[in-house]
Amino acid sequence: MSVCIVDLHCDSLTKAYDNGWGVSDERLSFSPGRIPAGMNWVQFMAVFIPDELRGTDAREYFDRVNEFYNEYISEEQRIPVNTDSIWHIENAVSVNPFTAVLSVEGGAVLEGDPANVESLYAAGVRMLTLTWNGANELCGGWKSGGGFTAAGRETVHRMEAAGMAVDVSHISDEGFFELCGFARKPFVASHSNARKICGHPRNLTDDMFREIVRRGGLVGINYYDHFIREGGGSSDAGDLLRHIHHFLELGGEDVLALGSDFDGADTPPYISGADKIGSLIDAMGRSGISKAVISKILSHNAVRFFNTMQGEWQ
Repeated sequence: MSVCIVDLHCDSLTKAYDNGWGVSDERLSFSPGRIPAGMNWVQFMAVFIPDELRGTDAREYFDRVNEFYNEYISEEQRIPVNTDSIWHIENAVSVNPFTAVLSVEGGAVLEGDPANVESLYAAGVRMLTLTWNGANELCGGWKSGGGFTAAGRETVHRMEAAGMAVDVSHISDEGFFELCGFARKPFVASHSNARKICGHPRNLTDDMFREIVRRGGLVGINYYDHFIREGGGSSDAGDLLRHIHHFLELGGEDVLALGSDFDGADTPPYISGADKIGSLIDAMGRSGISKAVISKILSHNAVRFFNTMQGEWQ
């Protein structure tokens, strides 16, 4: 039986666009050619909106990257086939070993107007990271601090109604706990680690993680060196496994997933590309994580989470 991987976040699409590369370029940490034989892979591919882009500039940048992506889908056989029905993951990977789902990193893409959620959804976006590092029209980021605007609250409710996953990676601590007070559905931290293990403020506190567990959400383990180990310099998979084991100790067996951050962050040599995933799987097994729990982390928890949206995504 083939192994299925669901990765909740990479920046490979944006890096390819910015560098004038193809989506299948082997210089990318994530590309179809790097998927190990015998594995089926579902990849959330983010259009990254940097903090210097706001208003129409942010949306126009998204439109250009999305057009670039769709052109490659029609021209290349080795690039992903996008799906707007993640709840059909099992069917998708049985037809095509590589399936992509479009996401956006940075709520500035909405130009401050919650009504633009619908057009973003129509463009194929199925997950939106509300902020990057700084504040935008929706809420504060981890660097800026600050909570939600009225537009941000309405945006969350429109996303929930549409079936677009709310992603809190990069959000401020204040914004996270404010969201807990008005969110109606479970939400995602697509690429975030444990602050208890690595004290970077971009990582999740134990209380944050427990909230996501309580709500039945999803947390993707991030491979960024500086989110794995304070100051970076991780040289062994054991550093990353400490985050996984810590989250499991907090009751995260049914919410843990993968959120590599490939091509958006410096990753250590042992997980520097999609082709290295096998060594991470082996390390999880050697560390005492059961095959059943490993399968949950690799894909089953993500499938479970997005299955809850199947009514909206039909």
